[in-house]
Amino acid sequence: MKHPLIPIFLIVLVDILGMTLIMPLLPFYAEHYGATPVVVGLLVSSYAVCQLISGPVIGRLSDHMGRKPLLIVSQIGTFIGFLILAFSGSLWMIFLSRIIDGCTAGNISLAQAYIADVTKPENRARSFGVLGIAFGLGFLVGPGVSGYLSQFGIHVPILA
Repeated sequence: MKHPLIPIFLIVLVDILGMTLIMPLLPFYAEHYGATPVVVGLLVSSYAVCQLISGPVIGRLSDHMGRKPLLIVSQIGTFIGFLILAFSGSLWMIFLSRIIDGCTAGNISLAQAYIADVTKPENRARSFGVLGIAFGLGFLVGPGVSGYLSQFGIHVPILA
C-alpha cells in the first residue's frame, strides 16, 4: 500500500534542502552583482514578506482547489525561482527569483494541512514527526552540500 506521507516528506525535504542550499550563498551571490549589506538584507526579507502575504491566499485556495494541485504549483514556483536565480545576470533578477519563490512558498503549510486531512487523530503526532524529520534532514544536509558544491561555482548549489 502506498503511504500518503511519502510525497509530503519528499516535498518538504526538497523545499528545505533548496532553501538551505541557497541561503548560505545568497549574500555572496548578491554582492557579486553589487548588493550592499542593506540590499542583501532586503533580498532575504523579500522572500519572507512574499511568503507572509501569499500564505493565507494559498491556504484559502487549497481549501477550494485541493492541497495536491497547490503543492504542485508551489513546487513549480520554487523551481522557476531557482532557475531565474541560477541564470540571473543582475540584482533585479535575483530579487525577482526570490519574490516568485516567496509568493509560491506555501508548501510547508500545505503539507501540514494535508497531513491533518489524511491522518487519523491518533496518528497525527507521528505524521507531524515525519514532517519534522524531513525538515531536520534538510537543515542538516543543505548547508554542507551547498558549501561543498560552491567550490565548483556559485551557480552549482542553486542548480542542485
